Amino acid sequence: MDIDLLRTFCQLAEDKNFRVASEHLYITQSALTKKVKRLEEQLNVVLFDRGRHGAELSPMGKILLPEAKRVLKGFESFKTLSAFVAEGTSGHLNIGFGISSFHEAPNYIARFKQDHPNVHVSLNDYPSHILVEEMTLGNLQLGFDRLPVEPPLTAIPLFSDRLAIAIHEKELIDEDNLWASLSHHSYLALSRGKNPTMNKHITSYLWEAQQRPAVVEEADDIITLLALVSARLGYTIIPASVARISQPQIRFIPLSGAHAEWSVGLLWNPEVSDPATQSFVNKVKQSTDSIDQPDV
Repeated sequence: MDIDLLRTFCQLAEDKNFRVASEHLYITQSALTKKVKRLEEQLNVVLFDRGRHGAELSPMGKILLPEAKRVLKGFESFKTLSAFVAEGTSGHLNIGFGISSFHEAPNYIARFKQDHPNVHVSLNDYPSHILVEEMTLGNLQLGFDRLPVEPPLTAIPLFSDRLAIAIHEKELIDEDNLWASLSHHSYLALSRGKNPTMNKHITSYLWEAQQRPAVVEEADDIITLLALVSARLGYTIIPASVARISQPQIRFIPLSGAHAEWSVGLLWNPEVSDPATQSFVNKVKQSTDSIDQPDV
């Protein structure tokens, strides 16, 4: 059914006069009459009783008018929403993040929501390999994760993270002779099965540093590793950014080397990007440009 016919029906029901209603609709009285007749034929009912005093709703018209108004109002709301979606000012964003962006991701989202309050945002933590898979499948529109990324994904570099030794502050460690000191402590590793990307990163660093610590215990996630270290059961190697959510009694010793540091960025798939996603990307680009801009 043509929504314009419902609009004509509602306007004539309100004005009760063909001349006045046609003026409000910016059409001729003849066009108005044809539209009303067409709607009555489609519905197989008489909507108006025509008389010398104008147009009065028929009994059937009185029954149908409230529903016609509801449908018309819903359509107008739909048009408004579709315009907002097309502009990127409304919609829904599913965003993933990793442990390295635990603090930064919410900050970028908060700044975006200030300008786009009608965009609903869902934020969930994912291991790196799962995040990339979910983005490739289209289940996530955006993600904060380590770089580089492979096509079809693309990214904006935002900040850096690095590996660090996490050990209880009461354990005696000589940073000038780090690995010799650590040899007296148990090595707690991140599970390869649950965290293959981070595990590979740590393994690459250990090969670079020519260190082969024996794994005493494995944990599926970083929170569990922190608990084990807090209990003085050994040391682990995790991102330095984890210090922000760690127990205060855990000491972090940053590591250096080609495989010790990496960039973290905003990821998205430009092949399936929607207006809300592009609005978020543009907002992040503006933030990074303002940071990079030198003071004048």
